[in-house]
Amino acid sequence: MADARQLGPASRRVTLADVARQAGVSRAAASYVINGKPGVGPATRERVLAIAEELGFRPNRLARGLRQGHSKAIGLLLADVSNPFYTEIAAGVLDAARSLDYKVFLSNTGDDSRQQAGEAHALVDHRCDGLVFTTLTSADRRLLEQLIRHGVPFVQMIRRVPGIAADFVGVDDEAGGRAAGEHLLALGHRDIALVLGPQQSSASRARAHGLCQALARRGISVPPQRQAESPLTRDGGYRAARRLFDVVPRPQAVACGNDVIALGVIDALIDVGLRVPADVAVIGYDDMSFASSRLIELTTVRQPRHEMGAEAARLLVNRICDPDALPCERIFPHQLVPRRTCGEDLHRSQPRQPAADRSRPLGTAAVKRSRV
Repeated sequence: MADARQLGPASRRVTLADVARQAGVSRAAASYVINGKPGVGPATRERVLAIAEELGFRPNRLARGLRQGHSKAIGLLLADVSNPFYTEIAAGVLDAARSLDYKVFLSNTGDDSRQQAGEAHALVDHRCDGLVFTTLTSADRRLLEQLIRHGVPFVQMIRRVPGIAADFVGVDDEAGGRAAGEHLLALGHRDIALVLGPQQSSASRARAHGLCQALARRGISVPPQRQAESPLTRDGGYRAARRLFDVVPRPQAVACGNDVIALGVIDALIDVGLRVPADVAVIGYDDMSFASSRLIELTTVRQPRHEMGAEAARLLVNRICDPDALPCERIFPHQLVPRRTCGEDLHRSQPRQPAADRSRPLGTAAVKRSRV
């Protein structure tokens, strides 16, 4: 066999024509082999594959996709790639996309709507067939409307913008917030402080509403001095908690907008000389990977992030292949996970039965897709 270096400079991409020439077959025959199509004998197929491997041939996915009308690539926009919540979602998206023969381009957007718009446009300009959003707020409405006008498929994940007719993947955050509140009440806590996530997020708003709803059913209201809003960060949770703990008397429990906020709250409690859960109970939301650590044992509400990410990728590919299909939503079950930070015995406590999984179209209770 000829040395691959005879094909030209190392920087030049090996083409299908190079493989065909080295194997002594037509370009069409080489294409059949590379794409797994019938019509080529076993000996020829084996020879072409061996030559392709020797030369380091890699199919030009972009060129092939463009000939088929798409690039076989999707964009995933994350608020913070250092946050375990988003990395677990990304793993699900990547795994599902790989199984569907799609590549994924990641973008770290933060919570700035202008930056998100710039990143979304850049991904589209680089020929991504569609986008998965994980950090939408009402400020992104104009961006989503532009994408709809230009026929760019996308999926809203975790957060959504009301009135936007697009596929959605998430959990019932209001029900999850209610479950957290009911758990604290069942443990006898009545003076409960809230360290909420940013309220421009539909998910954070829903969790807060569910928490307050659970308390209101017992005739308990949370006064403003017992509430604080925080970025979805450990430092944000710490600073918000220090403000809350300046109020006397201290609360019996703190309900947090997510697990990372809860870490900051626990740090603040330790710094002011309080014990968790002996002095103050703490509950988070998400059940991130660190929450089950024996050093933390954080009571929380679980969402199946990997499965949700995988479903978002599948929905997006379905949308790319069938752009006229009716929008639908996929609501995954949440699950209360009692642990030490609320006073539960870790060895006796088991995750509560998850809420019912449901998949339904937007705006209806039916299982079929339906127009919004």
